[in-house]
Amino acid sequence: MSWLYVVLFALWLVLDGYVFSEIKKIYEKGEILPTNVAIAVWTSYILHFVLIVWASLEGLWRLPINTTVALASGLVVAAVGSIIMLLGIWEFRSFKRMSGLDTSKLVTTGIYRYSRNPQNLGLLLIFLGISLAGRSLLALLLTAAFAIGFHKYVVELEEPYLERIFGEEYRRYKERTPRYFGRPKSRRDNP
Repeated sequence: MSWLYVVLFALWLVLDGYVFSEIKKIYEKGEILPTNVAIAVWTSYILHFVLIVWASLEGLWRLPINTTVALASGLVVAAVGSIIMLLGIWEFRSFKRMSGLDTSKLVTTGIYRYSRNPQNLGLLLIFLGISLAGRSLLALLLTAAFAIGFHKYVVELEEPYLERIFGEEYRRYKERTPRYFGRPKSRRDNP
């Protein structure tokens, strides 16, 4: 593993720590994200993506999986993730809204009827697909770290924040829409 990879990894860890702590403070105040924090979030995502792609291309900590099976399954998973993520982006129709810089409207249509978090779910599947295709244990571990961080962020920070911002509208949305993916509950499904 090269020294540059280690430096990027350390930078990603520090940036993620900063992002999580800043978002926690901002969301607890009920404020929207400032531009510098939104940029830090995007930088963290890009850095995470680079680390996973690099580990996969280099085959860091190679897994003993058939190359053809790994490549085929990885491409399918990444393609499905790309579609889910793009549908989520499309439904927001605003880079500011997608980046947490605008919370004027709760988006509940399109793919958001099946998932409260399609963009991050899609990104997780992209990371998983790349990790499988590259047969890299390190990439898979980085993907698992993303999944854990994503879950922790959604449960501890984002959902309570959205509930404070949108109140009953978000609580009703939460009751009928799965956190990650699934069939939406109809009003008849709710007691």
